[in-house]
Amino acid sequence: MSFGKQFLASLLGSTLALVIAGTLLIFIFVGALVGGLSAAFGEVSGESDTEFSFGVDIEEGSVLHLTFDAPMVERGTELPFTLSLGSMEPEEQMGLNHFLADMERAAEDDRIAGILIQADMLSGYPSMLGEVRDALARFKASGKWIVAWSEIYTQGAYWMSSVADEVYMHPQGGMDMRGMGMETTFYRRMLEDLGVEMTVVRGPDNTYKSAVEPFLRDDLSEANREQLTALLDDFWARMGGDIATARGMSIDELNGHINNLSVRIPADALELGFVDGLMYEDELHAHLLEKGATEDEDEPSQALLMGYSQYHNPDVFEDFITTLQEDLGAADEQEDGDNDEDADGEDGEARAVAVVFAVGGIESGAGDDATIGSERIAGALREARLDPEIGAVVLRVNSPGGSALASDVIWRETVLLKEAGKPVVASMSDLAASGGYYISCAADHILAQPNTITGSIGVFGVLPSAGKLLKERIGLDFDGVKLHDHADAASMHTAIQGQALEAVNESVTHIYDAFISRVAQGRGMTEEAVDAVARGRVWTGQDAMDIGLVDGMGDLQDAVAMAADMAGLTDFDLVEYPEPVDPFEQFIAEFTGVAQVSTMAEAAGVPADAVAAMMEVSAFVNLQAQDRVQARLPYHIRVY
Repeated sequence: MSFGKQFLASLLGSTLALVIAGTLLIFIFVGALVGGLSAAFGEVSGESDTEFSFGVDIEEGSVLHLTFDAPMVERGTELPFTLSLGSMEPEEQMGLNHFLADMERAAEDDRIAGILIQADMLSGYPSMLGEVRDALARFKASGKWIVAWSEIYTQGAYWMSSVADEVYMHPQGGMDMRGMGMETTFYRRMLEDLGVEMTVVRGPDNTYKSAVEPFLRDDLSEANREQLTALLDDFWARMGGDIATARGMSIDELNGHINNLSVRIPADALELGFVDGLMYEDELHAHLLEKGATEDEDEPSQALLMGYSQYHNPDVFEDFITTLQEDLGAADEQEDGDNDEDADGEDGEARAVAVVFAVGGIESGAGDDATIGSERIAGALREARLDPEIGAVVLRVNSPGGSALASDVIWRETVLLKEAGKPVVASMSDLAASGGYYISCAADHILAQPNTITGSIGVFGVLPSAGKLLKERIGLDFDGVKLHDHADAASMHTAIQGQALEAVNESVTHIYDAFISRVAQGRGMTEEAVDAVARGRVWTGQDAMDIGLVDGMGDLQDAVAMAADMAGLTDFDLVEYPEPVDPFEQFIAEFTGVAQVSTMAEAAGVPADAVAAMMEVSAFVNLQAQDRVQARLPYHIRVY
């Protein structure tokens, strides 16, 4: 009895201590966060000072300073950062949707004299970056100037910078122009050493469905080499073509310089016409002042530079405090907001175009801002269908695919949207392949970028067996009873074979046939014609248009304009779905126990690429049963 009392008292005391400590920790954390974010926001916004005001005045003659050192995402949050548990600091991000709108606004903004591009590094797929470059070209076409300057240009950064009227480099800088290549990581030997056997089933004639090759081979198959080479050709047609045109070269001249590694020192870049001059940063600022930029009062002889995040949201700090207060329960205006929405939509007249962002791998369940969960995206499409104020829908897709089942769930909602009389335009970004194409194929119209990776109409199943690992490496043995012949067919310690494997193969074939049927129905093609261009092969957007999988070339803004026109809307609002994940809530979720596996691995010295590869293997091994059959692109490809 005494022990029980002591145990309960100890348990109660420990629990109370944890609650108090946790509460104090949160208050201390919030206080430190609010007290220290001034400097952090200054860095995010491009400021070097530690002082930060609650609002930033945009002065006439400001130069919009674009560094592109933050990851570009399809859909940005109102706060231009996410909160990192590892560093306790905000991590920057740029939303493509915001950037496109901000460039249009800057072109008409009399306070913005021009743009300075200072992009040392730039990463991403050519299609999304191509939309960014096109937006800059439209800004320049408005009559305003763009100047690019950098200490070191990577190939992608130089491609983006070449849109400028004038391109400059530091006198002791560098330029890395080695051409394009693509690399895939293979896991077969690693899995064999671990004792994991992967049974892979592909759809019939899915010769090009190379997502499974890393589990089966040590190198590229000829079919995969063929399609990847075709991708690189189209990538370079855009990138190399832009650079050659901008710098007054022929593509043959450009390729010759790259193959000869002609740009070795800054003087080479100047002599060969890659840059217009070599100048130090102080000389750059003097040049900007000559072009009409305003002098910075706090830094004489410096041009007044406006960071992109500052321009996008001058009141970012104030907005963050408001969001923080709302999340902590200090302010709750949801009920009033609901009433306002009801008041705005009383007449039920269509007056808006909805953009539904489908970003990431496709899986069953809720998903998040970086993952396409079938429940969340299908729910967003359903909400747009049932809302009388939504006249048309743009499905913005950036996905390598994933679960075939989850893809079909989302596909069904696009069909119901069309049946409800609401036009659907699919807007393809970097990737709309395999499952990403599956969810797009029913749209009334499909727009892609020339370098979008799409197609990959095919399926496969992955069935891992860890018998060798469990028995020989770990020392586990298994035995049991069963009433039916194949009751143990899905056991993780026995490779699937015989009739069970035949059944899986039949299921994969059935799903592939359904995929072909969905595409044929959506594209007005015969199933035979679809199968001829399917078989798992990936295509660029341009090639996909030539074979009938895509209707035309265009960016997100083109897709919105097309959807509005199809719905007969002239003066319309833009509504975004699904509701974005609150950055503070996401941080708290991480803070309360979500494992930071990749962060810990990288801290231990494991290269980021290796971490990504291992996480992909883990993802395939741990697929849920309903997601075993995948319509997915090979998604660990590095373009360099």
